[in-house]
Amino acid sequence: MSDHPALRHGAATLACAIAALLAGCQGGTPWGATPQQIPLPPLPRLENLPAHAEAGTTAGAQRIAERVRAALAAEPRLAGAALGVEGFEGGVMVLSGRLPSAADRALALQTARRVAGVGDVVDRMSAP
Repeated sequence: MSDHPALRHGAATLACAIAALLAGCQGGTPWGATPQQIPLPPLPRLENLPAHAEAGTTAGAQRIAERVRAALAAEPRLAGAALGVEGFEGGVMVLSGRLPSAADRALALQTARRVAGVGDVVDRMSAP
């Protein structure tokens, strides 16, 4: 049946039509779009992200925890204290360690709460 002239002519015509269709395509799509031709907005810089957006990720929570550590170290009354800061998603910070007084403990909590991106502070510190 493949020897029939009409089938051979039909197959050749189909092959020509496919070749013409593919030749007219640029970039792999019928409308010529390629990833290089699609305009995309620039990606935001991480340091320019608002603090509330940063708190939603584990990496962002760790960056906020670093800022809390820096704020605690910058406070003169808390500079020598061995405080631990753990950051969790949602801006939750857990403070741990031992402080010499209840006033220092309150200062540490207040300092941590003032850092941008902190959603909540969990107090696991001890003071006499």
